[in-house]
Parts: sequence; C-alpha cells; structure tokens
Amino acid sequence: MKTFAMLAILLIFVSCSSSRIDRKIDNAAWDSLADESYLRWGENRLKKTAKSEYEVVACYSGDASKTLNSFKKDYLVKNQTPYYWLHIGNCYFIQENWTKAEFFYRMTLEETKVKTIKSIALNNLGLIHFKYEQWEKGKEFLNEAIKNAPLLKVPRYNISQLYLQFGLFDKAIEVLNDSVFKGHKDIDVNFSLANAYLYKGDLKTSAQYFQLIPQDNFRREDIAATYALFLMKHGKTKEAKEVMDDRERSGVAELSAISQKIEKLIAQRMKEE
Repeated sequence: MKTFAMLAILLIFVSCSSSRIDRKIDNAAWDSLADESYLRWGENRLKKTAKSEYEVVACYSGDASKTLNSFKKDYLVKNQTPYYWLHIGNCYFIQENWTKAEFFYRMTLEETKVKTIKSIALNNLGLIHFKYEQWEKGKEFLNEAIKNAPLLKVPRYNISQLYLQFGLFDKAIEVLNDSVFKGHKDIDVNFSLANAYLYKGDLKTSAQYFQLIPQDNFRREDIAATYALFLMKHGKTKEAKEVMDDRERSGVAELSAISQKIEKLIAQRMKEE
C-alpha cells in the first residue's frame, strides 16, 4: 500500500505539472477549454482555423520563430490590437522561454483594457511561476485571472490542478464542479475528477468519471497509468497490465519512470495471485 500511495502522489505531480504531456484533442466536442487555449488543439483543428489567425496558429504548429519575426515586422500595424502582446508571450511560452514570455504577458497587462485578455495573461503568469515552484505566487495570479474574467474555465482548471498536486482533493472537486463547467464534456476535467475521487478513496465515484472519458484516450500515458492504479485498487491486475501494455509512450522522462514502476508492481502482483 505504501508503494501504491507513493506512485499515486508522484503521478499526480507529473500529470498536473508537466507541459510536455500531449493533451491535444482533435474532437472539439470533448474539449470544453478549447476556446481559451490553442495548446489543446490537435493538428487537424489547427489546420481548419481561419486564415486571419494564421500567425497565431503557426506558432502553435511549431513555427514559433517565423511567427515572432512576423509580429516584430508588423509592429506598427498590429501593436494596438488587443491580442498582440499576448500572442507574442504565448509564442515564447511554447518555446519554454519563460523570461521573455513573462515580459510580454506583463506588457499585455499594461497595454490592454480587455478583461478576458488580461485574465489569460494572468493565468499564464501563474503557470510560469509554477515552473519555478513558486506555488503561492502562481496561485495569486490564477485568483486574479478568475477575478478579472469569472466565466473563463482555464484559470479555474489550472487552480484545480494545483489543489490536486498538493492533495487538496475536496478543494479540487469544488472548483471542477463550479457552474462554469456545467454541461461540459471535457477529457481532462473528467480525468481530474476521477483522480480526486480515486485518491480520496471513493472508488465508486472515481469510476463514474473514468467512464466519461472516451476509450481512445486511455492510451495517453498519464491516464493509462492512473487508470491502471484504479484497476489494481479493484484487484483487476490483469486488466491493469493490458492498459499499461496498450499505452502510448509520452517521452516524458518522469512519467516513463513512474509507468515502469507501475509495471513492476503489476508483475509482482501477478506472481502473488
């Protein structure tokens, strides 16, 4: 049980905090956060985006340098548009250049009066501070983001991930049950709720949220690993092995290490059964 608990804690930490886990979703019906974050868009969805948004999409499609040069070239024309500074910040965020991303998010706060744009910048500043493990400061930015635009989902979702990471499961559940998520069909929101109830020990409610996740998504490594732990809690060791065998490797070193430990635990259980 001690090993199980340790793996569970590590898995929550990596799943919540890693930006390298591929959370792209091509089916918009299962992505309630889509309108607030291109980071979740798969290649097919990005290709269908309007030509007027090409520069932004190019940044998210891996052409950040070209996009940044375009923004700089057209500074005199575009610097008055509400999203100008935010988009530059996002391009640097994608490149994991946290210092420059923070600079342009702060420029966004100075240059725009649009509250939703301010909220997105504040949200992203919160995420940058999480990268430096400045949890309280990051939380302050997220709370400010929520205050600026109470109807935005992403800042609330991100603060729920902070609560999950520190074992505040009831707080995470409360946030994810907020009215802004009412009627949602979102893979990561359901996964987070399944996580929260699993680690609270409420397996019945956890199962209800796992059942809301489309089957194909159980191949995502963080979901596969968590679901395997869930199955092991039910004594379904063989099924847990099948889930782990079918997972797509994420390439995230920390997650790969946890998956290997789960596989060893499964092998040990199968010998004992």
